[in-house]
Amino acid sequence: MSVKVALVDDHRIVRDGLKAILKGIGGFEVVYEAASGADLSAIPKNLKPDLVLLDIVLPDTSGLDLIPFIREQLGSRILVLTAEMEEELICTSLERGADGFMNKDASDEELKTAMNSVLHGEPYFGQNLSTIIYNSYKRKVKELKQMHDLPTLTDREIEIIRALGDGLSFKEVGARLFISPRTVENHKNNILEKLGLKNVIELVKYAIRHKIIPLD
Repeated sequence: MSVKVALVDDHRIVRDGLKAILKGIGGFEVVYEAASGADLSAIPKNLKPDLVLLDIVLPDTSGLDLIPFIREQLGSRILVLTAEMEEELICTSLERGADGFMNKDASDEELKTAMNSVLHGEPYFGQNLSTIIYNSYKRKVKELKQMHDLPTLTDREIEIIRALGDGLSFKEVGARLFISPRTVENHKNNILEKLGLKNVIELVKYAIRHKIIPLD
């Protein structure tokens, strides 16, 4: 029995090329084509593709936003096939449930390998993507470690930091928090000592870097 495949790509020439490749490989049958998210949402309910080849860039939505629909409503394996190789897109697609990710520049043989891998429950990442994913993983681990290593700040200290980040003087911070300017200065000195910083400028930079002060 042939593997049922759905193609989601807004370029007909790409879909036609994929159909020709799948025909040449054998064992795959294209049962549905979609040029947009709306097209995919109109797929007959009784049609359950085994595999969806999904592009990210579509005219009415991002292919990433279609991944939950494909997983939950169609129950299909998902292989993202795109020219977009940004790290954030790769990681987001995996977080949302894609089974694989590869470049449209891939060879016919690699596409066959990728499809067979995801159909057997094995994740597949195209050539050169493993390094991108590994580097992303290392950076996130480092960020988590830094977060765990941060000195604990009290709610009051965070209020002080955010008020100073707004450019307020000790007097203005005190008025906002209903404490004296001297108390504000004492808090500031304690915070600088706790964090190993020298002045308010370094403190504000630290707070922005560690998202204590949110950026609009």
